[in-house]
Amino acid sequence: MRRLLEVLYDGRPEAADDVAAAAKTPFARLAAERPHLVVPAAPDAAAALAAHYHSADLGHIDVMRGSGGVTFDFGAFKSHVASRKNDDGMISFVTVDPGDAGFEFVLGTGATKTLTIRDGQHVYVYQPAT
Repeated sequence: MRRLLEVLYDGRPEAADDVAAAAKTPFARLAAERPHLVVPAAPDAAAALAAHYHSADLGHIDVMRGSGGVTFDFGAFKSHVASRKNDDGMISFVTVDPGDAGFEFVLGTGATKTLTIRDGQHVYVYQPAT
């Protein structure tokens, strides 16, 4: 916002470096994460997924398996997913298609294999559906 005001009102370019650093941050995070992802999703991890999931807050996910790997279909969009074994032993599925990359779903460890997604302040749990 500060950079925008500098440009609009001919201010000193003090925020230009902040803008450049902020632009690099998402790419640096993705580059650091890539070596930990298995693309397509590891077959043993994908075998634990149900065919359909539902969240009262977010809707549904249809899990599609094919020769290209596993795809999560959200209705409004769909994305291939990669798998990742986290440091705590949990398995995550991460969307990897351009434009939709980076949504992380953590597979539950109980008898019911839920999928959990988090944002800054919320936790959403998808339950397996029939």
